[in-house]
Amino acid sequence: MGHPLHLAVAEEIQSRLNGLAELLRDPACGGSQQLPLFVGLRKARDTRMCCVDLLIISAGQVRAIVEIEESGFLPTKICGKFLQAALADHFIHDTRREPALPYAPHVLFFQVLDGSKCLKPGTRKDAQVELTKRRIREMLPLRAITHYSIFFVIGPSDRKGLALVGAKVSSALA
Repeated sequence: MGHPLHLAVAEEIQSRLNGLAELLRDPACGGSQQLPLFVGLRKARDTRMCCVDLLIISAGQVRAIVEIEESGFLPTKICGKFLQAALADHFIHDTRREPALPYAPHVLFFQVLDGSKCLKPGTRKDAQVELTKRRIREMLPLRAITHYSIFFVIGPSDRKGLALVGAKVSSALA
């Protein structure tokens, strides 16, 4: 099964990093590895919190986490991924020269939702997303996560929406 929005978001962010940071991608985003986040330096099942879609690495640290949801908006899924990532503090992968990369002191967390699947007429998902975003931001900082944003993109061909995501991610990293 393809993940066109995942690929489009990854490409947009990659195009804006200008070599200032490294973008790691999971398989849905065109990468070749899972991106697991762990509590502490021990890579084990009991310390693994979650896998994410994209990681932005700079100076040997995790600077930003990007999650993309193509199947719609479920508050438990959105909040669950955010909290699991906030509980973690390292990206650990055997393929890295430095296998355990810590979170930077200020980590940015971005979520991208496919609005074509969740902004149906008559629903109040847009209001529910805004409420969720506001409440998460009220909790910040939460461990190393100091910034949270959530975006609607109306499918992978939404050039304006993708450009907004890319611009926000790159400007937040500056």
